[in-house]
Amino acid sequence: MKRVLVTEPLHETGMALLEERPDIEIVMARDNNPDTLSEAVVGVHGIAVRVSRLPSEILSRANDLEVISRHGVGCDRLDMAHLNARGIPVMIAAGANAGSVAEHTMGLLLATARNLVAQDRNIRKGWFHERLKRLATDLSGATLLIVGFGRIGRKLAPLARAFGMEVVVADIALDEALARDMGCRGVTDFKPELAKSDILSIHVPLDDTTRDLVSANEFTAMKDGSILINCARGGVVNEAAMISALDSGKLIAAGLDVFSVEPAPDTQPLYTRDDVILSPHTAAGSQNSIRVSAQMTAQNLLDHFDGKPRRDCIFNREELGL
Repeated sequence: MKRVLVTEPLHETGMALLEERPDIEIVMARDNNPDTLSEAVVGVHGIAVRVSRLPSEILSRANDLEVISRHGVGCDRLDMAHLNARGIPVMIAAGANAGSVAEHTMGLLLATARNLVAQDRNIRKGWFHERLKRLATDLSGATLLIVGFGRIGRKLAPLARAFGMEVVVADIALDEALARDMGCRGVTDFKPELAKSDILSIHVPLDDTTRDLVSANEFTAMKDGSILINCARGGVVNEAAMISALDSGKLIAAGLDVFSVEPAPDTQPLYTRDDVILSPHTAAGSQNSIRVSAQMTAQNLLDHFDGKPRRDCIFNREELGL
């Protein structure tokens, strides 16, 4: 019998996969407070996690732990160094939410380029005369720089090209042939492209190599009047430097689904700005992606226990030599 801790409720389709297995005992956490999780992890063989933080202080109490399955793809809330040292694989819902995040990115891209939220607010206030205060940026003919040519970047690129955009994709492990086949120009270093791009969209994980990846120097290098979209992780973009770039006009607008601190505090300075469009880390939150992510979260656990894990779903396969 394998005991599986579910840190937050999963969609019913994912829970059904676990419930149908007679060899699985489900442990539902009362909440995801650290004290609760510290008690709940004792004696479990697997963990299904959505947004809970699992530092080493909690994970070290899970002496029987064999595998963690993440409801999503980002693993910055897990102590990966601890898990790697113990040889514990972390499974991810590879590709489950890529389409949803790409569409959300396009939504923010359109909304920022057309200044839609401010226009909606102005007309509701009777400020019809404000309609030409900030002219829209046409997407057709504009250059979009996508940093991170993984599952989401590969979904976003054709959407942008359908609007007539020139697309440049940047990735340190660039698949040049795929980029070329998709009609994109591929590079391994995004920084020289900043001065030539109208819109920058971030799609990289957050780790020690990407924290503050876009900061003061990068904003200085950008074209005046650029647009920034971040649907990756808040820590990838230095928020103070971004605000300075908005104040200076280096950035004309930003669309953000993620923040350096989540939930964002009431004092978040971005809340008062008309040149920033915000969403509460919901880019992956479509009905379909939530359902598919839950199914993959559960199936990844079962596949591991059955000795047949999907290699493309093992987040730390290189670190574990798999």
